[in-house]
Amino acid sequence: PSDSCDPAPDEFFVSQETLKTYYKPLYKNKVRVFSRKGKVIENHMIAKFISFDQMKEESKIGWQKLVAFLLHRQNFVTEVSKDNAALISGKMCAKGWRKAMVAEEIVGRYVNQAKLLRQMKEMNFNFEDEAEGFEFIGCFLSEQFRNVAPGSHQSCKEYLQQQSIPSITQVNHTSNTTYFPDDFCSAITYTMDDFSNKAHRDRDTDNWTLIGFIPIKKGGLIAEDGFDVEGGEFVIRDLKVFIDFSKVNGVVLVILKTSKFVHQTISSRSKSGFYTRFGFSCQISRKMSHSIEKYMNGEYEGNNYTFGTYDLYANKAKEIIKTKKKISKK
Repeated sequence: PSDSCDPAPDEFFVSQETLKTYYKPLYKNKVRVFSRKGKVIENHMIAKFISFDQMKEESKIGWQKLVAFLLHRQNFVTEVSKDNAALISGKMCAKGWRKAMVAEEIVGRYVNQAKLLRQMKEMNFNFEDEAEGFEFIGCFLSEQFRNVAPGSHQSCKEYLQQQSIPSITQVNHTSNTTYFPDDFCSAITYTMDDFSNKAHRDRDTDNWTLIGFIPIKKGGLIAEDGFDVEGGEFVIRDLKVFIDFSKVNGVVLVILKTSKFVHQTISSRSKSGFYTRFGFSCQISRKMSHSIEKYMNGEYEGNNYTFGTYDLYANKAKEIIKTKKKISKK
């Protein structure tokens, strides 16, 4: 839209009255939001609504596996702190790759090493399962993205692979690591438990982001019936559109340049307390991208730098376990 702007910039959460008056609700089929200047069309956003009634059983199983895998990963990661600039309520976690926060690491995986150590001691961590799981979710999400917006998917895929940025499917990474053909993102954040955040722009690369929303029961099963979460609208304030979940019974996919347009998730609640909306966002971190660029330009040569891979973290944990066993025997 040519008149895109935030109609109520002073509202912390966009009010229901403002949504009804100024915003267009999106809730069915496939919707494209764009602007036109003469003969030039610029795409801003694509939304796809996939109802459970029309969804193939194979896809339902895929979404269920995605949710189950990511929920279980909470055992190995630290929740994003409420000190995060945008987070207001609910829970947010992240998996994949980021700029390293450990000395002598260039980039690393989202891993809480204390939690990983505990899971390994309790025999709850299996490296092969972890690798297979990330391969699955990376390939599954890539297929969904490509089906909805092939051009945007191709753009993300080319950027990731041409810049030698680690893919979420890779639990280990070196400059010689091969990609799966459709690898397109380096990390995934996921949210639940009445998640909401401030209006913001992301700090990721200036490319497309795949965003998704799945209704689930608190235990993690997909909720095809009985879902009673109210609110939680996903609002793109600059474009004056929002996802109206009250009219959706299924999975919602959004493709958006989140570093360009101000967006937010409004607060929500489950009337029974038994349900939550599971959200996810696939991205490429700008900071990590810059670190990889420096690495490829040889700026880390001659120094003892490494990639923070699962092999590295698992080996560190194994050494700690061995050391503690030796001490306990003395």
